[in-house]
Amino acid sequence: MNNYKRIIVIGDGWGAVAVLKGLKNFILPVYVVSNDEDVLAIAEQIAYADLSLYHDELLLFAGYKPIVPKVVLDANCCINIHYSLLPQYRGMHSTVWAILNDEDYLGATIHLMNEYIDDGDILYQYKVKNDGISSSCHYMEMFNDKISKVIADVLESFINGLLIPQKQDKSLASWVGRRTEKDCQIDFSRPINYQKAFFRALVSPYPLPYILHKGNKYIIRKVDYHFSDVITHIGRILNIDNEGVWVKCADGYIIIKELMDENDNQVSYNTFRIGQYFNQ
Repeated sequence: MNNYKRIIVIGDGWGAVAVLKGLKNFILPVYVVSNDEDVLAIAEQIAYADLSLYHDELLLFAGYKPIVPKVVLDANCCINIHYSLLPQYRGMHSTVWAILNDEDYLGATIHLMNEYIDDGDILYQYKVKNDGISSSCHYMEMFNDKISKVIADVLESFINGLLIPQKQDKSLASWVGRRTEKDCQIDFSRPINYQKAFFRALVSPYPLPYILHKGNKYIIRKVDYHFSDVITHIGRILNIDNEGVWVKCADGYIIIKELMDENDNQVSYNTFRIGQYFNQ
């Protein structure tokens, strides 16, 4: 049995909120380190933010983005909530990357931390089928709901020595990086199945897909698809009608049905002309 006197939840965002809700009435006092007003609003006790001051503590990271220094990892028991089925998709924005890669299953992992990225032993995993329809936001809400329901039991079992951590198989590992604004630009060279995954993955609160046209950025809110094996110019507007702006992609057309400018004003189809290219 581990003789921890308290647990300290460290992080921001909906993951940290889910964890705190799940640890209400936990067997140990729960302290919080966060910059998020939503997290602080439900925190009962606030801890100091300087992680180097902690020793022999149980630190639970949820929605925490900075790299945790090795000295902190060595001095404490550190546990992380990660939104992938480790060892796959170690790194940032893992659920989005998993959807873009059309994985059969998606999930979340509670794992011990070491000095390497998402490499520590696994305490718990939640796995769901990728239905090919639901958005990244839908899955994240599902994962957070599950984590909220199980986190107290997982931690209590671990503290009491009833849970045996499982080592990750590094031969199955993959790593992904933090996505930037550039990653949200539509790549018309990709096939329709990828485009469908792209629009499922990039939903609020993530930045939405966009195109560039004559130096202007347009946010795409609604699209449809038309399969066609005709070979012609990729990324070119080849039809405009009542359905939308038809742009050639690898194996068909993306029909842009609703788009906004950067001031969130709806943009008319008449802004564009047949024969023009996007992203050039």
